[in-house]
This record gives sequence, structure tokens and C-alpha cells, in this order.
Amino acid sequence: MLAQLLMRNLLAPLLVLVTACAVNAGGLGGPPFTNGSPLVSGVDGSYQANARANNLTGVIRFAYSNGIQTTSTTSNSYIFFASGLVFSGPVTASIANAGLAGVLDSQTAAFSNTQATGSFSGRFDQSSPTYFFRGTGFLQTFISTTVGGTTTFTNLFGQSFQFNGVRNSQTTN
Repeated sequence: MLAQLLMRNLLAPLLVLVTACAVNAGGLGGPPFTNGSPLVSGVDGSYQANARANNLTGVIRFAYSNGIQTTSTTSNSYIFFASGLVFSGPVTASIANAGLAGVLDSQTAAFSNTQATGSFSGRFDQSSPTYFFRGTGFLQTFISTTVGGTTTFTNLFGQSFQFNGVRNSQTTN
């Protein structure tokens, strides 16, 4: 009788403790060897973010495989519609623990002499099952003019933006 009472009083709290630890494992930095990600595959996967600001909307995409960004141009690209113009180009992104930093490379817009470049930075929610991230960025647009072999760049406009994103999948395509 004493053994049964002792077993019930010890087993129930132990079971609650084990369950709580298992549920919160992602919030404690995730499984080992995953670069701080709560997901089993670490940072590997496809990411997509929506960018917004006054008179600007866009999408930023990048992919990671084996802990580094992939070289696929289709998986690492951005497209922005800003002030009536469309800009697109390649993205370089760096993930370090909960931090994210990236560059939007210069690319020609619909008009051959109009270009954009930019940067972004943010933070990952490491307890999110979708590895949610958010941050801010800046898109700089300019017009290039070549006269007599000399190229001049004239500032068209600069625009700050905010973005929110998730990891779409744990594998890259």
C-alpha cells in the first residue's frame, strides 16, 4: 500500500516534468547541431518573406542546404513593385543563430537604365514551428546614364520597408 502511494506521488510529477520538457524543447534552442533552429534540419529549407511599405510591396526568397545558401537563382531572388516600377534580382542571405542579414543585388528593372539594390536584416523566432522571421530593409533605386563612356548614377528614390516571413519547407527545391 505504501509502495503504491509512493509510486503515484512520484510518477505523476515526473510524467508532467518530462512532458513539459518535450513540449518546450524548441524554445530551449532546438535539437543539438541545428544552429539554434527548433527544427530538426537546422536552417536548411526554403524561406519567403513579404515586404511592405508605403507605395512598395515585394517578395524576398532564399534557400539553404547543408547549412549554407544555395546557388540557385530561382530560389534566391526578390521582386519589388515600388513607385510604379518593378525591380527584381538575386538575393544573398546569411543566417546566424537567430539573426538574418541579406543583400538585394542590383538588377535592371523594366526600363533598361533603372536599377535597384538594397539590404535587409531581421530576427528569427526560434520557438516558432515555421521558423517565423521579421525585420526591416532598405531599397535604393537609381537611373544610370552613360555619356561618352562615363556612367553616372542618379538617385531615383530610396524606400525603407518591413518584412515578415517563414520557412516554407525543410527541403530546398
